Amino acid sequence: MSHKPRPFPLICPHQEDDPFWKEHYPKLQRYCRFLAQNKWDGEDIAQETYLKALKYQQKMSTALLNKIAYHHWIDLLRKRKHETIESEIERVSTTNQLDETVDMLIEQFTPKQAIIFLLKEAFQYQIREIADILETTEMAVKSNLHRAKKRLEKEDQSHSLEVFWNEEEREQLTELFKESLLKEDPTVLIQTIPTLQSMFNVTKLVTRSTPSNSPSSTLCMAA
Repeated sequence: MSHKPRPFPLICPHQEDDPFWKEHYPKLQRYCRFLAQNKWDGEDIAQETYLKALKYQQKMSTALLNKIAYHHWIDLLRKRKHETIESEIERVSTTNQLDETVDMLIEQFTPKQAIIFLLKEAFQYQIREIADILETTEMAVKSNLHRAKKRLEKEDQSHSLEVFWNEEEREQLTELFKESLLKEDPTVLIQTIPTLQSMFNVTKLVTRSTPSNSPSSTLCMAA
């Protein structure tokens, strides 16, 4: 357990005025360093032990000082272990939430809708900025965002989205979404957009000569 080195002791017993501390404090320091296996932690424990010992009215002894130091060290270990566990729980919780968010984007939306939704809702991009990134119109971005929100609210689940995804791109976007959210920076995602086939294939599907009221036409327009 390393800490930034600092001069020590922070609190120095008045060894020249008190024969007891002049004799016992160096012994206490050695014992505390042995407990901590670290010079800086050991000095901290020695100082805390000294402060606690000043509260005792009874005569101090090496055995009592060592006992105080030992219990302080145990308390310190428990506190650090608790902090480590809390930190790990928080990390796992954050990871789980991130996974759930990415799963929602992949399962609920088309690739284009997922990207637009992420840029708008997670990274607060403006509609105009997203349109520039995707090289499309603001109206197209608004339309995709509207459909995405309707699907999220379960108001529009009439069509399967599998036709818009291929396995390679699904895996690629899953990793890009996770990386962007974890780093709180969508740069890597934005840089990859020009290489995503699904972002451009949809336009070709929409322009095919099909009846405007056909299911395939409606599904393609949803992308």
